[in-house]
Formats: sequence, structure tokens, C-alpha cells
Amino acid sequence: MHFKRSTDNGNGRDSKGLNPDLWEAQNHKLELKADRGVMANPLELKKFIQIAIIVEDIEVAAREWAQILNVPVPEIRVQQTVDTTDPNLMYYGKNYKYGLKLASIMAPQGFIIELHQILDDNPSTYNEFIKEHGYGVHHLGFAVGDRRDAVVNELIDRGYQKRVEHIYPSGSWTIIDSEQSLGVNLNIKPAM
Repeated sequence: MHFKRSTDNGNGRDSKGLNPDLWEAQNHKLELKADRGVMANPLELKKFIQIAIIVEDIEVAAREWAQILNVPVPEIRVQQTVDTTDPNLMYYGKNYKYGLKLASIMAPQGFIIELHQILDDNPSTYNEFIKEHGYGVHHLGFAVGDRRDAVVNELIDRGYQKRVEHIYPSGSWTIIDSEQSLGVNLNIKPAM
């Protein structure tokens, strides 16, 4: 998440592949007060719905998870990179595009294990995570119902930054950059 600025290598990106337009947002240092008290709109553990894991090879990971958990191998869906950005998909406040493969394993308790394999090197929350940490747990998802805006705004007021926001006809998802203090990002969703 916190990249050191490098010089532009002539292709619009620095030597680490970072788009300089996103530098300031990605270099955001979280400044949290020692004690901010309990949130007025807290996340509820009973509304935990998702653990998202970035993997290098989704076919291998999906098969291995299925064998370990003794469940069917999940369907792998492909979201190809499109030629234009999605006006409803924001990464640090700017429109962006990316491609990925996605597989979901439903747990009987009501949450999903979601596997992600990124398909390109476009700036994205996934590539940002891989560059900083390698592969692993990217975010935990929570369904907050109609409190979505209140929860997101309160987290921002607490010093966190909105990394990604995607609004679509049936809902939305918002990634809050909380790696520095929580060790993982948060995905705030109205519902699953």
C-alpha cells in the first residue's frame, strides 16, 4: 500500500508500475488517534459475509480449497479487462478497469471464501496489494444493510481511506484501506 515514489520510466508509470496519478492516494499514511471510542455504526460479526484471497493461480487454488474442505470445485468466472473504464468503479476516486478470475466457495454459516486472480497489471486494489504483500487475504466483507453510507463515512472520519467503490444496479461494494491498522482491508456491502 505505501509505495516509495520512483521516477517515471516513460510509459506513464514509475519503475514499480505505479500510475503517478494514484501516488498521493496510495501513499496515504493512516493517522489514527490513540482512542477514538466505539463506532456509532459498528461492524457486526454476525454480518461477516466474505473473506477474499488473492491467489497466483486460481485453478490450482480452487481445486486445492475444494479438496481441503471436501466441497465441489467452485465455478471460475472471468471478468476480462474492457477497453473503457466503468464510470461506476472508482479506485482512489478515479475511474479504472481491471480483469480478474473469481471463484466463490459458500460456507454453510453464510459467508463465502472468494478467490481472486488478477489478469492484468492495470492499477487496482489487487495489484496494489500484490506489490506490497504478495498473495494472501485482501479483505473481509461485512453486510451492513442500509447503514452502508453511515459506516463508510464513519470509517473515513476515523482516518481510513476509501480505496475502491463500485456501485451497480443491485448494490455496491466499498473497499476501505485498513491494512495498516487492521492487517486487512474491509469490504462494506449493503448485502451479500
